Amino acid sequence: MTSPPPPTASPSHLTSRKLTVNNLRHLRPPTDKPHPVGRRAVKVTAAVCALGLLAIATAIPIWTGTAGPTQSAPSTSSATASQPAVAPCLSPAALTAAQLKARAQQKLDLSPTRLPASSPAGQALTAVAAGPSGCDAISGRFAYVHLLQWATDTAIAGNSTTTRVVLFEEQRWRADDASGRVVRSRYPTDQQPTDDSTYYPGELDGPIGPIAADPTALIANIDATQPRFLGPTAVIRGLVSLLGWRTPNQAARTAILTVLRDTPGIAYHGPVTDRAGRTGIGVSATADDIRFLLILNPTTGELLAYERAALTPPPGSDRTGPLVDDYHLFLVHTRANSSSNS
Repeated sequence: MTSPPPPTASPSHLTSRKLTVNNLRHLRPPTDKPHPVGRRAVKVTAAVCALGLLAIATAIPIWTGTAGPTQSAPSTSSATASQPAVAPCLSPAALTAAQLKARAQQKLDLSPTRLPASSPAGQALTAVAAGPSGCDAISGRFAYVHLLQWATDTAIAGNSTTTRVVLFEEQRWRADDASGRVVRSRYPTDQQPTDDSTYYPGELDGPIGPIAADPTALIANIDATQPRFLGPTAVIRGLVSLLGWRTPNQAARTAILTVLRDTPGIAYHGPVTDRAGRTGIGVSATADDIRFLLILNPTTGELLAYERAALTPPPGSDRTGPLVDDYHLFLVHTRANSSSNS
């Protein structure tokens, strides 16, 4: 799900370029900082990966929002037990190959998410606080992120173009030294096996260390992935690049809300539903008829989903209206002691 793009791209690059097999394998938005390719990635065979996924998979339909096993957290003391209860940290199992196929074949509305009327984020986000999350109590060396990604594949043959949607599932483990592991599967497979890659210190892209918990330091993190002088859309893209690989604690989530609130040009929307059926709040920014949308948990500030939508068809495209060409559904942000599926 990785294809490092340049910081900017024209709308035609977003929707109508011919994608090779290699491009599909690392498909990410041309304006985002994508999954890096490790210099010494360790590849696991398709058979081994398939067995691993079958061993850990359950029949839980995680795309409906139903979560898998609850991660155990340290026991609370009597002092903290009196505080309001926090929802447990639920970490769904990976999909089996059959479940991934079934999910990919479900009828999908490719039109952009319908948003309530907007207001300036600087005004509306003052009333939003990043409360505690059940995943905050989970410790471990690795940030663990589990997500589904829908990405469009536009193929050009002569004077005709065809567009299809490819569904990816990724489990990502990242340590503060930029080492980690990624298990990636996709449908349709196009003869590409499930990929299991290990990365050594410094091989994963982006700033070293955890996501910053101070707004000023967080802005520096964002600038390292998407320079803010490119406008408010760069701030959203930069945050997605960071949060796609890191698990922010409560202080970092507060810093994220602060940066969004203090960035001119970012719009706030009321209740927005993601593709798992979860209701969050939306913040968006638009440039060159490309809209970038974040859906956040309204009580914890956790990132639930990210959507990039082309609001008008690019020149020469066979599209007739707006289209979502990239959508990330974040199933969990938590931590893990080891980069394994167990």
